[in-house]
Amino acid sequence: MPIQSLSDLQAAFDAGRWHMQRFYKAAGTAHGLHWADPSFAAGQPPYDARVGTALEFTPCVAQKNDAIYFPDVASGEHRHLASATFRSSQSTFNGAGSIVIFDLLGYYPMIDGDSTDEQFMDNTQPLPRYADGQGVQLVLVNHIAPTTASGVALINYTDSTGASKSVTQNIPRTGQNLVCSGVRAAAAADVGPLTVALADASPGIRSLDSITFTTPPSGLICAYLVRILGTCLTGDNNVAVEKEFYSKAGFHCPRVHDGAWLGWFDRIGSGTSRTVSWFGNFTFAWG
Repeated sequence: MPIQSLSDLQAAFDAGRWHMQRFYKAAGTAHGLHWADPSFAAGQPPYDARVGTALEFTPCVAQKNDAIYFPDVASGEHRHLASATFRSSQSTFNGAGSIVIFDLLGYYPMIDGDSTDEQFMDNTQPLPRYADGQGVQLVLVNHIAPTTASGVALINYTDSTGASKSVTQNIPRTGQNLVCSGVRAAAAADVGPLTVALADASPGIRSLDSITFTTPPSGLICAYLVRILGTCLTGDNNVAVEKEFYSKAGFHCPRVHDGAWLGWFDRIGSGTSRTVSWFGNFTFAWG
């Protein structure tokens, strides 16, 4: 049964149906006012370069410690994220930032930022969770080879209703291992959002179908399909970031499905680039 009330959560803890999992990620790419994925840094979970066959959807199903670990639960039980704590060893943030916790459903690696041809994705493998794409978002990340300029992409996708849609999106030059989802339809360095703004208020994305760089940014791009589970606001670097979902999110403790590949993006609120290491823990409960 899902955990829907404080009494449900207390019963889960009283019965031992909970687990606290630590994590540690070493300092990665320096960034300020950009979104970063700590998966590209060493630590536990280990470094993950997001590689695979170019343009082929690579489903992500967590095995042991390749993502944030959580134990199996019995058939019929629902696992939830009860709380998350993040601590940083950075000396200063110079401004508040944000953390977004996500379930990575899969990704399309090594999209060629030098090509102006339409690049068609291979969607032989389906989404491993949230199969219809409802609530699934698209995030673009510069990986492996850095971009050298801000570009523009025409993105064709299938939304969660099965409709074919397209958007034109700038690809800002942010830096290797940083998010490069833009805010404009023309080449610009502007950054801000984590996810690509889908067309016509699409409720989600089921698959990325093709991408054409009308202004090539160079480098290589990785397109993630993610389901966002929760957010946290960072403050002073010496203060732990804590989110108790049962008390701070209207008692919405995000459900964590079997095989969920859990990670997070962080955005440091500082105009000066920082290298940030993170450590902390996720607490799960089920019932």
